[in-house]
Amino acid sequence: MFTILSLLIFLLPFCLSSASAAEPYSLSGFFCLVVLLAFSVLWIMLRGLPIKKFRSVKYPLLLTLLFLMIAVACCPAVQLKSPEEIGKYFIGLLLFVIAASLSQEEKEQLTSAIVLSAFCISLMALFQYFFGFHLLTDYLKEANINDLYVMEKIAQRRVFFPFPEPTILGGYLAMVLPLAFNLKRRKFFVIPLALALLLTRSLGALVSLALVSTVIFTLGDHSKKKKVLIPLILGAILGFVFYIRMNNPALHLLPTFSIGERLGYWKGAWGIIRAHPWIGTGLGSFDLPGRAYYAHNIFLQFWAEAGIATVFFFFWLIAVILRNGWKDLQRSPEKKRQVGLFAGACVFLIHNLVDFTFFLPAVGLIWWIMMGLLFSPEEQTEK
Repeated sequence: MFTILSLLIFLLPFCLSSASAAEPYSLSGFFCLVVLLAFSVLWIMLRGLPIKKFRSVKYPLLLTLLFLMIAVACCPAVQLKSPEEIGKYFIGLLLFVIAASLSQEEKEQLTSAIVLSAFCISLMALFQYFFGFHLLTDYLKEANINDLYVMEKIAQRRVFFPFPEPTILGGYLAMVLPLAFNLKRRKFFVIPLALALLLTRSLGALVSLALVSTVIFTLGDHSKKKKVLIPLILGAILGFVFYIRMNNPALHLLPTFSIGERLGYWKGAWGIIRAHPWIGTGLGSFDLPGRAYYAHNIFLQFWAEAGIATVFFFFWLIAVILRNGWKDLQRSPEKKRQVGLFAGACVFLIHNLVDFTFFLPAVGLIWWIMMGLLFSPEEQTEK
């Protein structure tokens, strides 16, 4: 069964990568979620659910799920979207429990499967940069298609394949990249992942990765010279990407325009929260007419859709998992893997303060699995 689990996790980003803000669930994506749900239930039925190992997360996990269901039940106006949304969260929590209950050897293998999947996606993105844009341009000319949105993407040369947006690909690669440093032939995986991430030119993803990398590297056992040099290098890379992004004749493609748009999204989300602070408007219901399907902030959107209680228990759950992972860093024999998982989980959370990959299963479910791989059940911690 573990081999099937690894294969499903490897294929997950490919099957769900077509999800976008306008169409979060394609037919293939919905089928993939159903398969994941069925397999997760079958796994628990056959291998059991060691509840005693999850004492520290039992209450926040159950209360988060309970209030998610309350948010669905109390908002009948969005019944068509809510079952899919609650299913997405339920699958994420199941995958977290399954990943956390694995042995250390199985966790190592599943981590490799996640990195290998991201490695393949990075190669697809690199192919797009060197060949794909040219092939797409030729196809549009032959088919006599004049789509301004697609032409803008080609003109920017910001890679995004197989995802629909560069920011989604950037968030995904920034989350997985720290895991690649755990592998034996890490340069073989790190270089294409890092190069593809740079070619997305996603400032949110790059800033998130730079912040977490600086903090973890500063706290690590490195020389003072390296602790100063690494932040300077990361800062120079960010400055270069920002400079390139600013040299764009189109106003709506500038980073400053994106910042202004996000401030507008947050203001709109806060207006929804003020109107529905307790139970929200329903999962999957966030919509600013004519502006956005996402608040570009995990905290504000979760509050707007599910209410303040759900937000509290959700972040309680996240805090317990991260605290457990941080403690385990001090005694884990697999310290490099633990550092990579902890860094990747934090990069994802910071990035989702300005973006929305948490709400896309292709990235969000991988994060739940990483949180499970990071978490050490009490029985393992005691040993």
